[in-house]
Amino acid sequence: MRGRLSSKLALALIRQLPMDSAYVTAIRGGLEYTGWDRHAYLMADLYDAINTLTYFFALSKSDQPKKITPFPAYPRPGVEPVKKPDKPNPLLARLRGEDAPAPQIGPGSKIPLPPPRP
Repeated sequence: MRGRLSSKLALALIRQLPMDSAYVTAIRGGLEYTGWDRHAYLMADLYDAINTLTYFFALSKSDQPKKITPFPAYPRPGVEPVKKPDKPNPLLARLRGEDAPAPQIGPGSKIPLPPPRP
């Protein structure tokens, strides 16, 4: 039995592999995740935070704030860029005083109906 690992020890060693190891990269989704460890995510978050602060500073100092657009988020693996919704939000449309259809409440909607009373 010398030179062999038990299955428990092998699983324990696999669980301790770093995020940027080849095995963990393959499990997470493939080559897209290569090099993305905790430090890379932290740097991407710092990049986004600095861009957000820059955007709000420019908004506060600008005479025409509608011309200033926010910076896009730093691309991360496994995260799709945020797209604008195709149809307007009915709640926001009603709050703005626009004519919008009332949201449908019932089966299949996002707001569940209360359970029936016995």
